[in-house]
Amino acid sequence: MKLKVCGMRHLNNIQDLVTKVYPDWMGLIFYPKSSRYVPEELAESISQIQVRKVGVFVDSNFAEIKSRIKSFGLSTVQLHGGETVDFVKQIKEETGVEVFKVFSVKQQLDWSKMEDYVSNVDYFLFDTFTTAHGGSGKTFDWNLLKEYPFTKPFLLSGGLDNTHMERLLELHSQIPQMVGLDINSKYEVSPALKDIEKVYELKSRISN
Repeated sequence: MKLKVCGMRHLNNIQDLVTKVYPDWMGLIFYPKSSRYVPEELAESISQIQVRKVGVFVDSNFAEIKSRIKSFGLSTVQLHGGETVDFVKQIKEETGVEVFKVFSVKQQLDWSKMEDYVSNVDYFLFDTFTTAHGGSGKTFDWNLLKEYPFTKPFLLSGGLDNTHMERLLELHSQIPQMVGLDINSKYEVSPALKDIEKVYELKSRISN
């Protein structure tokens, strides 16, 4: 499975992550209310680090997203709010970057709400619902994903931890569209500061 490590900010921590783990994606959160928010003054330094960088946005406007793509060297945009199909299509067509669309899960999933997004995204991402738009440290009922009706690949997020590995590997074998994991708060020493050894342990397990 692929690995996205989200909520990175500290330059030395980022460099350690890239050197020791080299995840498939590294997430940078551009939601101002987040404790993992990445300010613009870090753009020049972070943009030079060689890893696929995902910008995480919550109902941002097109101009802001386009600006961050350029200044941080983003390869991917993750849309974590109520972005419309037309807006997602605009991002895809006018920037050419990879697009993740997040759906936050409460007690159920309405697949019909995702149908119109399928042709305009590269991956879906399922996360546990929280008013903070991620970083809750809580899981949702993964059994809901066994009814996933699309061929579009997706990532699983929401409170993932190394203690879940057996269940996650089993779920991956049952749902081939689940191609990767997105980790954040359970791997932190403090907000935006990751335990690199713990991340490395996970990467070793899911890469074999």
